[in-house]
Amino acid sequence: MGELLAVCSLLCFSGNVLLLNAVTRRVKQEIGFLIALATNVGFALLLVIGQYVVLARPFDLQWDAFGYFLLGGLLTTYLGRWFFFLSVRNIGPTRASSMQIANPVFAAIAGWLLLSETLSWSAIGFIGAVLIGLFLTTRVPSRDLEPTAIVPGEAIPTPPERRRASGLPMRDVALALFGALAYGLGNVARGAGVREWEAPIFGSLVGAAAGMTVFLLLHTDIRSVVADIRRSDRVGVWMWVLSGVITISAQMCLIAATISIPVAIAVVIAAAIPVVIIPISLILLRNTENITAATGIGALIIFAGVAGLLLT
Repeated sequence: MGELLAVCSLLCFSGNVLLLNAVTRRVKQEIGFLIALATNVGFALLLVIGQYVVLARPFDLQWDAFGYFLLGGLLTTYLGRWFFFLSVRNIGPTRASSMQIANPVFAAIAGWLLLSETLSWSAIGFIGAVLIGLFLTTRVPSRDLEPTAIVPGEAIPTPPERRRASGLPMRDVALALFGALAYGLGNVARGAGVREWEAPIFGSLVGAAAGMTVFLLLHTDIRSVVADIRRSDRVGVWMWVLSGVITISAQMCLIAATISIPVAIAVVIAAAIPVVIIPISLILLRNTENITAATGIGALIIFAGVAGLLLT
């Protein structure tokens, strides 16, 4: 069941990536991100009401678990995304996404230290294969690296080719790695919470609400956000709502998966998005993202690693 839930999380996350490819052209990402966060909370709240009110299941709040869920939400929904967005701005989406490969590594180390989780040598080998595959799928030729935007009033950034030749600034690398660390620790915190109290839906609600609250308090002017949403494309707004439903569903499945399997394995399976995205890009999108041979090889390695984790 744990592996099945992790695969469901993978499919949801992959569907969201495909959806975002279209929706970001209709509504700017900053507004859409808040719409998705609000939908995370609203959809999870509806499910909690259905679970504990309509179905009348017993609600026995475990405060230790509540604290873990709260911490997990702050680490993933707020800190993880915040550091990731900063790294995207500084080093570009391709490099920033590549740094997220470290997420399962941090989850494995934290799970071993904090949850006393142990992995077999075969599981470690399959996780390593997935990480290698993820690294290959995120590599792009230097001519395809995204240009860095020039902001008026700021120093002209170093061109991507020169950055690659001289190495990325340590500050930018640290921001990206902090994002991966926050995600890894957040997943472990959620795993600890769901093992104290098997309530993945309520845990998802607590985490989403915590992350959204902090983001609204520190980075958002409510009045301007409401006005921006009213001026936005209606179809785009509803697509962001759908993105919120998909992402919170993915999080619920991932949290539930960690009840019965190690956090690191659940995270690795859920992160194997290229296995789903690459065939769709080749068949339906006609390879608009310039998929290379290395990308295909990486996807095959990911598939082999995930298959190994599912079968062992």
